[in-house]
Amino acid sequence: MAAMTALLLLFSAAACANRPVEDVSSGFETAAEAGAPAAVPQAESGPLEDALNSYAAASGTEFSAAVYDRTTGASWYYNRQASYLEASLVKVPILLTLLRQATEEERQLTPEEEDLCVMMIDYSDNDATTALYQSVGGAGELARTYELLGITDTSAGEVWGANETGVEDQLRIARAVLDGVDWISRDLRGYAVGLMENVEDSQRWGINAGFSDGEADIALKNGWLQDDERAWNVGSTGFVRAGGSEYAVVVMTSGSPTMEEGVSVVEDIAAAINSFETSGIIGTAADTGNSGIPGAGAAD
Repeated sequence: MAAMTALLLLFSAAACANRPVEDVSSGFETAAEAGAPAAVPQAESGPLEDALNSYAAASGTEFSAAVYDRTTGASWYYNRQASYLEASLVKVPILLTLLRQATEEERQLTPEEEDLCVMMIDYSDNDATTALYQSVGGAGELARTYELLGITDTSAGEVWGANETGVEDQLRIARAVLDGVDWISRDLRGYAVGLMENVEDSQRWGINAGFSDGEADIALKNGWLQDDERAWNVGSTGFVRAGGSEYAVVVMTSGSPTMEEGVSVVEDIAAAINSFETSGIIGTAADTGNSGIPGAGAAD
């Protein structure tokens, strides 16, 4: 609560002063975008960096965030150098790999593939993911998708989900779903969006924080996994359309002693970002009672 109070105070002060947002490079900076998606201009986000710095100091938690604003073409990053376990976030690029292959083969998905995709994305089913990962060709084909996306800091492993990643690479993946890429057909991209917009209720948390039901169009995928020290890595990625804004967003955290605490950090940061992106002020996940936290203890 103290951390989010710090966020509220900082944003209130910035709004009252009505001063322009400063251009900073220490925490928020533009990626050197190689490949698709294309490069974006520097975002102005000084007060937002200040607010998240205060949250980090008050909470003592490691977290990173990234946003691509489709309207302005700007991206910003917070703590972009930190690494986290992919966990089930890798299920989105596995899906993109299948859709790439189907586009190359000029075909639609088979009923079996569609069933596996629904289970993998909407229910985050691990068995379905393993079957689909093997079906598309495993690490070699996922690595090809990463190459097409311009991803350089995330590797494709023989065992999915165990590798490290960061918000810069994850934002590239989220942007590919939001903007589309020329190596996935429009119809198949729409299929991916539909899956991520219709995750089942126990999966509906993370970057949707701060919105009431029906208030926003949100496509998301979450992941959570314990590291070697039994601390939780929790992440949420996707895109939001609300209040005239349209943006891809990624929030990741590590080091939480429980999954619930990791989810709370993700939702605190996501709620602040969502409020800032849609209204220029800060709200919290508690504003809508949007907990939606799945059962504790199960790795995903």
